Amino acid sequence: MMPHNPPPDEWEEDSSLDQSPQRPKNWVSNCRVFFGKHWQPKTLTPPKVDPHLQELSFAERPAEVLRYTVRKAEYWLSPKGHLREWLRFNIKAAVLLGIPALLVVPLVTFALGQFNTWTTLLAQTTSNMVLFPMSALLVVGLISGLIYIVKSAMILRLRSSQQRRDPYGY
Repeated sequence: MMPHNPPPDEWEEDSSLDQSPQRPKNWVSNCRVFFGKHWQPKTLTPPKVDPHLQELSFAERPAEVLRYTVRKAEYWLSPKGHLREWLRFNIKAAVLLGIPALLVVPLVTFALGQFNTWTTLLAQTTSNMVLFPMSALLVVGLISGLIYIVKSAMILRLRSSQQRRDPYGY
């Protein structure tokens, strides 16, 4: 007798094979993973004055003093490098968002301007299509009214001339 093999949809996988903990897939955990990959601050070394400061030129000495002052302030604010990493991360984000914005926004603005022009022309065409038959009907009505007035005036004139010739209507 042959053993019974269940169909593939009834097979159960051994849950002991997958021991990795399942992380929730929401935006908070995704942000933590993203920041964990890109946030890597490095401890700063204390800044030191250039030993050859007296030998530097007139333009190089103030630049070296300014460099030392900025590094000293940075080290004082964040010796573990968090400030530098924060600035680096924000510059990366600004570049990643700024470049597409500079490339896409003008194209979208141009497209919306063209769409605005197109809808204006469409509205004018539609109003002209409505106004033309109405103006034609108005002209036909005015001409018909003028003909009716002229006809009525002629009929009144004929009647008045007939009454002058024959006041009794014989």
